[in-house]
Amino acid sequence: MFKRQQRHQPHSLFLTVLLMLAGLLLPLLMSCTQEEKPAPAPRARRAGTGTTQTAAKPQTDPASVIAVIETAKGNIAFEFLAEAPETAQNFIKNAKLNNYKDETFHRVEPLLIQAGSRFVVDETLPIENGAQKMARGVVAMAKEEGASVADASQFFLCRNTTLVDSDYTVFGTVLSGMEVVDSIVKGDAITNITIREKTE
Repeated sequence: MFKRQQRHQPHSLFLTVLLMLAGLLLPLLMSCTQEEKPAPAPRARRAGTGTTQTAAKPQTDPASVIAVIETAKGNIAFEFLAEAPETAQNFIKNAKLNNYKDETFHRVEPLLIQAGSRFVVDETLPIENGAQKMARGVVAMAKEEGASVADASQFFLCRNTTLVDSDYTVFGTVLSGMEVVDSIVKGDAITNITIREKTE
């Protein structure tokens, strides 16, 4: 029995060593046979995910445009006065944002008609006094009596010369549509106010 074990012992030892070598060499052989994978290509950045800032749009030159108040009774077109640039820019901005769309003329008197925007509340503008006096066909910003600033959205069109004080910003004069101004009654709606290039 002892001799039999001795006879088989070298054989067992050989198999054990062989298995150990196979266990060590197999991972090495497998790694050599695998194809090398290329490094992943960098992914393209999606548009709009960078930090690049777009340039601000240039302001509209009030001298190159007119405002058109569109109503069911017709259109009223007016041009902007150079002496009230900040007020003109503010009006153009509100018009382009559709802040006057579907608003109504809430104050209608023999001397004037007035409208504004419910979207622009408690904002004011400095008074810009110019040479233009209150007269038929002028467009001006409303303000509280005695206030030193104008409302940023409330405006009125004069039907006749008014006797208000001179501390109002007159920023436009009607080019066409005075018959529409005269026909407006309280509650008439502004379909929209559009800013259009002058066609001169």
